[in-house]
Amino acid sequence: MANLFSVLVLAQPSADIDDLLEPLLRRPDLGLLRVATTDAARIALRDVAVSLVLVCPETMNAAVTSILDMTDELRPGTPVLLLRVRGADAPAGWRGRTIAVLRCPVFPDVLDRTVDVALGLSSLPH
Repeated sequence: MANLFSVLVLAQPSADIDDLLEPLLRRPDLGLLRVATTDAARIALRDVAVSLVLVCPETMNAAVTSILDMTDELRPGTPVLLLRVRGADAPAGWRGRTIAVLRCPVFPDVLDRTVDVALGLSSLPH
């Protein structure tokens, strides 16, 4: 089966993020495109039919806002899933956007199911 959905992941290299993403990487219905910078994210949003943007918790608020703006500009309506540490603020500019926030720590299977919900796949097996 070919990849049906492209997921753009903004994340810095780390073993914790690798472990978190591992169930998603094994899925035949997802193609993960992992980038470490907002510049690389802009190129991916411009050139790839991204179905979901996943922003990992170490991403600073300014970079999150930049990703939200880029997604609105280049892929309007594309859902964005933000992983944020507990107690981290959510700036007012994030409200009213097509985003969901998951508070860390997040277990890999919870992230996997949340991605399904964000993509509208909650009833499909994988």
